[in-house]
Amino acid sequence: MQSYILAIVGIVLLTAVITIIAPSGKMGKFLKGATKLAILFVMLMPIRSLLAEESFAVSGENIAQDDEYLAYCARELAAEDAAAIMVRMEEEYGIEASVRVERNTDATFSYQKITVLISDFGISGEDEHIYMIEKIEAELEAYYNCDAEIS
Repeated sequence: MQSYILAIVGIVLLTAVITIIAPSGKMGKFLKGATKLAILFVMLMPIRSLLAEESFAVSGENIAQDDEYLAYCARELAAEDAAAIMVRMEEEYGIEASVRVERNTDATFSYQKITVLISDFGISGEDEHIYMIEKIEAELEAYYNCDAEIS
């Protein structure tokens, strides 16, 4: 791949030099046409190797997964989710809670678990908070497709 890029850069530079020093008559037009043909030939070289069933792919042997960055992204996404869930709990159910969201640190960032610790139920009837916990838990499990623990 590096040789291919160097060939393109080289032919473009050579074309620029020839265009600058070429005469303006018929010979100049011929040289400019020849350099355009050379650029086209160099740019079409990978097609020839593909037709010959040679590999033109970049090998992924040296590419490693950046686990630290994936963990950072998972933490940031989990923090955003936790803030959104806290706002939803307050707006929808009138409760104050602290939320902890755990996400996988792979490329999918799927949800592992959501933990909600309710600190204030707000105003509710005698046993309504029991049903509210079940409702919130079912809603979170259905929406985020993971285990939810409410306490």
